[in-house]
Amino acid sequence: MNELSKQAVWQALTEQGLVTGELPNHEVLTAPWYLRTMQGIAGWIGAFFIMGFFGSIFNELIEKEPFAMILGVVLCGVAGGIFRLTRHNDFAQQFGLAVSFAGQGLFMFGLFDLFKGDDYLAFFILFIFQAVLTVFLANSIHRVLTTLAAMTALMIFLHSMGVYGLISGIAAISFALIWSNEQYWARHGFILRPIGYGLALSLLQFEVIHLLLGLDLASWFHAEKTWLMLQAPLIGTLLVAFTFVWVIIVLLKKEHIDLNSRTALFALTAAILLCLLSFVAKGLATSLLILLLGFNNKNKVLMGLGLCALLGFLARYYYLLDHTLLFKSMVLFLTGIVLLAIRFALHRFLYAENPHA
Repeated sequence: MNELSKQAVWQALTEQGLVTGELPNHEVLTAPWYLRTMQGIAGWIGAFFIMGFFGSIFNELIEKEPFAMILGVVLCGVAGGIFRLTRHNDFAQQFGLAVSFAGQGLFMFGLFDLFKGDDYLAFFILFIFQAVLTVFLANSIHRVLTTLAAMTALMIFLHSMGVYGLISGIAAISFALIWSNEQYWARHGFILRPIGYGLALSLLQFEVIHLLLGLDLASWFHAEKTWLMLQAPLIGTLLVAFTFVWVIIVLLKKEHIDLNSRTALFALTAAILLCLLSFVAKGLATSLLILLLGFNNKNKVLMGLGLCALLGFLARYYYLLDHTLLFKSMVLFLTGIVLLAIRFALHRFLYAENPHA
C-alpha cells in the first residue's frame, strides 16, 4: 500500500470516528514466516520446561484443589501480561499461549476435583472462566480457542441438564450478531473478530456432534423428560433458521433493497425454502449462514469454512440411512435447484433494480 492510499484509508477511518490524530509514520517490521514458526515452536518448548519445573516443585500442593485453581488463575494472569507486553514477539506470544493452557489445565483439574458429583455446575463455572479469558487475554489465537472452549463447556452444561440441540441456536445468533455488523464493531475488531471465528468453529462442531449422535439424546440419559428436553432440538433448529432469514433481511437493508421489491421477496422465499430443507438435511442452514456472512464481509476464511461445511453436510446426509436414496436424491436435487435459482434471480433482478450495486 503506497503512502497516498494509506492517507485515504486513514482519512476514511477518521471520518467514521474510528481513529484520531495524524497517520502514524512508523512501519512494523515482521520476520519471515519460517523464523516466526521456529520462534513459536521454541516458545512452546520453553514453556513446557517451565511447567515441568513448577510441577516438580509444587507437586504435592497441586493435588489440593484450591491451590491448583489459584495457581491456574495466576498462570493465566501471567500469560495475559505476556500477551500485552510482547505484541510483536512470536516467541513470547507462543510462550504465553503455552503458559495460559497450562493455567487452564490446572484450573480445570482443581475445579472438577472440587465439584465431584456436580459436573454440570463445574462446566458452567468453566464456561464463565473461559469467557473471561476470552475478553481479557489479548491474543487472537487464544481468543479463538477460548471461545471454542467456552461454547463447548456451555454445550456440556446444557446437555447435562438434558437440553440437547439448543446450543446450536445460541451459537448461530451470537455468530450472526458479530459478523452481520462488522462495520459497527471495527473499534473492537481485535476482540470480536477472533471471537467470531471461534463461534463459527463452535457452530460447526455442534452440528457435527448432533449429526453423529442424533438430537434425541435426552432419551438416552434421562428417564423423566420435560417439555424443554423434548423440544430443545426443534427450538435449536428453528433458531438457526430464524437467524439465517434475519441475516438475509439485514443484508438486503444494507444494500438498500426495498423488502417489498421482487429481489427481496425472492431472496426471503428462497431463504425460507432452504431453511425448510435444513430440517431434513441437517447443517444446511448453518453452513449457508457461515458462507453468506463470509461472502458479505469478503472473508475468505469464513467462505472456505462455509463451503467445505456445505459440501460435507450434504455428502454426510446422502450417506445416512435415515431415508431412502430416492428421497435423499430428491432433497439434494431440490437444494441444488433452489441455489441455482437464487443465483439466477440475484444476477437478473438485483442489477436491474440496483444498477450501481
